[in-house]
Amino acid sequence: RLLMTMNYVPKNQTDLTDVTAFLYPPPILSGNDDAGDTDSDDGTVEEEDSEEEEDCSDDESESSEDEEESTTANKKRKNHSSGSGSSSKRTKKTKLIAWQQPYKHRNAHQEAWLSVLRLPNLPSRTQKRILQHLSTYVLKICPSPLRFAEYFTRSFQGGSNATTSTTNNSLTAILSLHGLFILMLDHQLEYPQFYNSLYTLLHPRVLYTKHRSRFLRLLSQALLSNSMLPAYVVGSYCKKLCRLALNGPPSGSLFVLALVSNLLRKHGECACLIHRRGVIAEDVFVEEVDDLIKTRALESSLWELAALEKHYHPAISTLAKSVGTEDDKTTPMHDMEDFMAHTYKSLFEQEKKRLGSSGGGKGGVDKNHSGGGNKKKGGGGRVSLTFVEPESLFTKDDVFGDFFDCS
Repeated sequence: RLLMTMNYVPKNQTDLTDVTAFLYPPPILSGNDDAGDTDSDDGTVEEEDSEEEEDCSDDESESSEDEEESTTANKKRKNHSSGSGSSSKRTKKTKLIAWQQPYKHRNAHQEAWLSVLRLPNLPSRTQKRILQHLSTYVLKICPSPLRFAEYFTRSFQGGSNATTSTTNNSLTAILSLHGLFILMLDHQLEYPQFYNSLYTLLHPRVLYTKHRSRFLRLLSQALLSNSMLPAYVVGSYCKKLCRLALNGPPSGSLFVLALVSNLLRKHGECACLIHRRGVIAEDVFVEEVDDLIKTRALESSLWELAALEKHYHPAISTLAKSVGTEDDKTTPMHDMEDFMAHTYKSLFEQEKKRLGSSGGGKGGVDKNHSGGGNKKKGGGGRVSLTFVEPESLFTKDDVFGDFFDCS
């Protein structure tokens, strides 16, 4: 982009003096253009002196001596020409103008972003777009991406009160944590409070917002990519996520159950949450604290799974019964990307197709079926989508259809 803004490319010192809009001062070149040629010719290659053997026979002719002298002279000329060519190449590579060096552009790009981030009172909409752009494009090419860690931290602290404020602050906090997670994963940033900060964003409101998929993807990557998490961290997240599944939508409950199932299979030390015996009079889990050590999650149990087994949605009930009973050797881990795309509409269409395929050849949904009469042939499994007010206790084609008229 810098080259496109220039009318021409300078080639010597006189051209450089005419151009004033440079990010860096132009280099000082020598006045004579032949300096480069003289420097390239200065490089010489040390020639190895070949000594003739003294014990050669006296019977050799003068012609053979002339041939040997001509071949050695040719070899010396070739070595000299190759040495001068390599030295000229080295001088050409080292002489680069400032705008021709890629790292100069990366430094200028980084300094420009840091200058923008120092501006006070940025609008919330602009700040969200900046956070999204930094994590996606800027951190990959900056020479020192850790310099953006302070901005991500301040942005999270400004939008961390998601439980008491609007969803805009919640989105700002999620984008900030996503940037910190990239710095931790790719650039060795040490941020010990990351999982505590992510735990504070677990609220039922997050499962209803439009940026739910972004948060769920960050949550699954942060918990499943690290196999060295302490048991109290995994237990606290499993307990809090099951609480969210009780109050969340069916699509969010499916994701939560799949994530909890993967965590329990990956961290066997947390199996006590589902295999605890005895009657627990009171749940000792402390949900309101921000420090994961003080939640006492490992002393509790996942009784929420027993409640989810009675859910009205059959997929949630089936998945809740299978949590903790999978075989690690035969049953693969759940693909979290499949559960992130679920919505009310997708679940409805999926259930509609399942019932339609099991309804026989005519397979479909009987819109005129009132629900009180007998089923026709090939119509088993049909579910009525509209309510039709019945005219009698029995259908018209029944033998008692004329009796018990409700009209």
